[in-house]
Amino acid sequence: MQADDGGSDMNLQVETPTDDNETQQENPDSVSDGEYSDETAAWLARTMGSQLENSSIALSNQQYDRARSVLGDDYDERLEQYVEVAGDTSSETDDTAAREFEAARGNQQNFTNEVQRYRQQYAAYQAARENGNEREARITARAMERTAANISDSSQRLNRNFEQIENTTSVDLSNGQGEINETTENITATQSAVREETLVGTTLTVQAIDQTASFSDPGTISGQIQTENGSVIADEPVELRVGNRTRTVQTDSNGTFETQYRPRSVGLGPQSVPVEYIPSADSVYLTDNASFTITVQQVTPDVTNDISPEAVGYGDRLDVSVSVAVNSTGVSDIPVEFLVGDAVVARTTTGPNGTVTAAVQVPASVDDGDRQVVARIPYQDRAIAGSQSEHPVVVVETETTLSVSASRTDNGIVARGQLQTAAGDPVADRPVQIQAGDGEAQVVETTQNGSFQTVVADPQTGESVTVTATYTEPRSNLGNATATATVAAGTGGGNPPVGSGSDRDILIDTLLGILFGSDENPGIGFGNGVIGYSWLPVLGGGLALIVVGASWFVVARFNQTQDTDTTASVETADPPSTEPDKPPTILDDAGPTFEERIETYLDSGNYDAATVLAYTAVHDELVTKNGIDEGTTHWELLRESREHGVPEDQVADIETVVEAFEMAAFAPTSVEPSRAQAAVERAQDFQADSR
Repeated sequence: MQADDGGSDMNLQVETPTDDNETQQENPDSVSDGEYSDETAAWLARTMGSQLENSSIALSNQQYDRARSVLGDDYDERLEQYVEVAGDTSSETDDTAAREFEAARGNQQNFTNEVQRYRQQYAAYQAARENGNEREARITARAMERTAANISDSSQRLNRNFEQIENTTSVDLSNGQGEINETTENITATQSAVREETLVGTTLTVQAIDQTASFSDPGTISGQIQTENGSVIADEPVELRVGNRTRTVQTDSNGTFETQYRPRSVGLGPQSVPVEYIPSADSVYLTDNASFTITVQQVTPDVTNDISPEAVGYGDRLDVSVSVAVNSTGVSDIPVEFLVGDAVVARTTTGPNGTVTAAVQVPASVDDGDRQVVARIPYQDRAIAGSQSEHPVVVVETETTLSVSASRTDNGIVARGQLQTAAGDPVADRPVQIQAGDGEAQVVETTQNGSFQTVVADPQTGESVTVTATYTEPRSNLGNATATATVAAGTGGGNPPVGSGSDRDILIDTLLGILFGSDENPGIGFGNGVIGYSWLPVLGGGLALIVVGASWFVVARFNQTQDTDTTASVETADPPSTEPDKPPTILDDAGPTFEERIETYLDSGNYDAATVLAYTAVHDELVTKNGIDEGTTHWELLRESREHGVPEDQVADIETVVEAFEMAAFAPTSVEPSRAQAAVERAQDFQADSR
């Protein structure tokens, strides 16, 4: 069998060299005790290396579909085989090589997509110039700047992959590297010419006038923007991103400006604060970066909150509001968590005047009795100190009813049922204990419509068996409930359940839960800039953040309001539902790549989605490489990154992405374009540094 370049479908058999270097058909699964594993791994490495090089050659010939298809299904199969065989080889470096082969495939595909995009943009640029449309030419040239930078980054990552593969295997990828470097150099030279004929470079200088800065006593900074020929950008409003906030300043006749730096989320002590000049999309000027150093001091805000009503039960609406202020000045864009007892029921961000109002539902996990509603700022060692306020609330117990039916099958006794409140509302995600006779008890969680189903062991006594379903949680505001059903001796079905509802109704509810997947896809509440995030650890960080990015825009940002107070609806950990929710739409794995989706979002102005996806990339990288828990919230992710010894420059990138994500996911207005772009760039920098 000849090595294929990826253009055709292949079966799972590979060539396994024999002891005298001949080859034979052999499935890696059938090679016992590591027999021929080293030779098989070497053959697979050479095959994938050839495919990587063929992709690079196709790209240099502008055969984009070919460049992608070479790394398609066949490459995936070879990689799966390599990972399997690598576990049986005598060399530990094969495991490293497997990771590099996987990373190289992704980076090669990204590189291909970016190169194709650049060449399409260049064609549009040339057409605009030929038609005398200078404004369109400038806009396109600026987009090409970003694409060319992405190509350079992808090229560097891909070269590192190739070098690691060469260092850990006997594969020579020098031809592929040569093609990649030549393609990159051609685009770099082309963009240099475009920049020379259409855009004007700039130099930004900035310095701190004051030595210290705090929210209550902001520091003054000054700067100047010069063009590459030594002139200045005078008497114009210009946009700057100072730290993670964007503002417009006015230059004077000398091109100088002054503005204030009022820190919020930045750490304490001497800080190097980045500043970026952001030209408009059709500007002739190029961007530039600088930084200033200033000592950040902390202030403690006044946090006040209010709630209504003062007595609530499971699923009841609780209106909570909070105000965050320093010396009567509201502090905007500050994250606030709402807790009832020990349960976080909502997370949101303060509005322009430092206030926010949210409506939440009381989850089952809050114990009944006298409790406190806590509004807290989850900051530590930052310019705005972590602070909180408390307000009393009475959580009352809600009675529940439980129903169960049972029947025998070949595999045991099938128990089905439903947990509801006394008012008939389904109770989701709660543990129900099922026991058949004196057998071992099993615990099953209710689905979103309160139903459950499980199989327990049949005692096989030849007599009737009583199946008991019990709901009891010591720390919950839901009352206990018990129901029983009897499976008659020698029969295949049981008597009607003791409890509410018929067996037919329970079966229908169970089938609905299965059809709609409500037990695995709890409803996700969006709107008005606030998201209850107790579902994040359930879905997993990467998948949950992608669902947020995909679903956020369905609500069409109807909540974007200029009111100084923001009212928001927040999903709790387990709100009642009268019918199963349809699962959220999940992005198709066969669709556009991660980088393509981000670029599409940026190009179309969907800055929130681009930011969320950028955060997803950083989150998943940290979870994989640093062992951070997948359910970690974004601020916890930043803190744990420091605790896991992530380099400080990478922590700075993570912080930029986290703060942008905070705005994109929770604020009542969309994230600013410049902040979204910064988050995307920092995410790419972080990924590059982590490889």
